[in-house]
Amino acid sequence: MSPHDLPTDSARPVSPDLLAEQAQAWIAWLASGAAEPERMQAFEHWLKQPGHRRAFEYERQLWKAVAQPPQRVTRPRRRRGPRLALAAAAVLALLWVSPEAWLRLRADHRSGSEVVTLALPDGSRAVLDADSAIAVDYSDAERGIRLLRGRAWFEVAPGHAQPFRVRAQGGVVEDIATAFAVADSAHGVDAEVSQGQIRVAATAEGGWTYLLAGQRAGFVRGGQVVRYDDLAPDRIAAWRDGELLLDAAPVRAAVDQIARYRSGPTFVRGDLSALSPVNAALRVDQPEQALDALAMSAGLRVTRLPLGVAIVSRAAAH
Repeated sequence: MSPHDLPTDSARPVSPDLLAEQAQAWIAWLASGAAEPERMQAFEHWLKQPGHRRAFEYERQLWKAVAQPPQRVTRPRRRRGPRLALAAAAVLALLWVSPEAWLRLRADHRSGSEVVTLALPDGSRAVLDADSAIAVDYSDAERGIRLLRGRAWFEVAPGHAQPFRVRAQGGVVEDIATAFAVADSAHGVDAEVSQGQIRVAATAEGGWTYLLAGQRAGFVRGGQVVRYDDLAPDRIAAWRDGELLLDAAPVRAAVDQIARYRSGPTFVRGDLSALSPVNAALRVDQPEQALDALAMSAGLRVTRLPLGVAIVSRAAAH
């Protein structure tokens, strides 16, 4: 069923199975990214009907649950196997067609090209860097966050019995009355402490490394926690204030960092590995100026095309 085929007049009741099918169709449509304004109005109208929001949230959680341990999800006993099998098949199809769509379904909060500040259910505060996403998994046992992409900084509300834990790439970062940042990238997971204390484990079974303010550590999936050089606490997660601090950063990595804050795509042409590492403090709340400043200092050329496209390459030798 396509959302374009869904009835907009919901005066008559529908069966639970048909309601579930409608909810699945809306989820697939929202995940596709093709959310036309007129259909969004129809979706909001559909969502307001009795029982529809509950059905939508149930199906959304079911889709999210396919990537989580089974004990995290509560489902009715009846038809559990067929429903889960259908959800798994739909998720696999979605992964094949669009990883971005799969991210939309799993994430509770996402950011585009700007930094986003969020209030969490327990009063904690989360700040998502550009191009980042988290899922919120609060329960009676813990205040859980899954970092699905990018970077996030957390200021944890005290006075709760449940521990505050951030999971990424199989590891755990646990709060001990603090503010801290976690980053998930292709190179692994990094954790930095702004204030207070945290503990970090590369696997869910523990093996904790404790960090105080200004201390940093990281791990790769299935590896071990490695300590990094300390950093002044006020330099941790400087992107929250619109700053990008580069310390002997490879030029390609610097370009990739700035690219996340641009509204248009950024492409790198050629090999930049021979260029000298850069040290700079750039304003990522002004990404175009930051890219130009990097180009000037690192010996790059930026070619801008329509639709916000930027092509970065080595400047011609004189």
